[in-house]
Amino acid sequence: MLRWVLDLSKVRRARKAACAVISPMVAKSRHRLGEIPDAAWASPYVVGFMVMLITIIAKTEIGKIEDQTLCIVQARAWEDITGIKSGLIGEDVLLLSAARNREFETGCHNAMGFAALLIGSSVMGWQHRQFDLGIHAAISWSNRDDLSSLWERLFDAHVSTHLRDIEVSLDRTPLGFS
Repeated sequence: MLRWVLDLSKVRRARKAACAVISPMVAKSRHRLGEIPDAAWASPYVVGFMVMLITIIAKTEIGKIEDQTLCIVQARAWEDITGIKSGLIGEDVLLLSAARNREFETGCHNAMGFAALLIGSSVMGWQHRQFDLGIHAAISWSNRDDLSSLWERLFDAHVSTHLRDIEVSLDRTPLGFS
């Protein structure tokens, strides 16, 4: 029983930390882009980018975390950040990872680079450091020009391709004539 309570506490802390860091940046993207279509959230790149970023922030916040607990953190933070209620994000991650999907892997790699700038150095040494991942720190991070610029290159640019695809499909007539 005690272990369950401790795991529940870890899930809550890790989820809150991930949401506090990522949500302000996603909100700025929504403001800049007007919207983030569901198709963008479903793309392998965005899935890899977001889930890896959630994972790094969660592990930075609470240290060692069991696999099952991490899956819960990822799923709940994903729902909070994206606004999409889907119990399948864990399955999507497993399938994309097992298939060695290039876009998914690129998203994961880019999230590690973003996290390195966010945290201040290589994310490989995150286990041995303490960071302030509270709400006030997250708000100040979302206002850093270097992070905002990198976020726009790694996240907004990818989402923009989905917005362009939607615009193109709406401009086409059923017969393909303009």
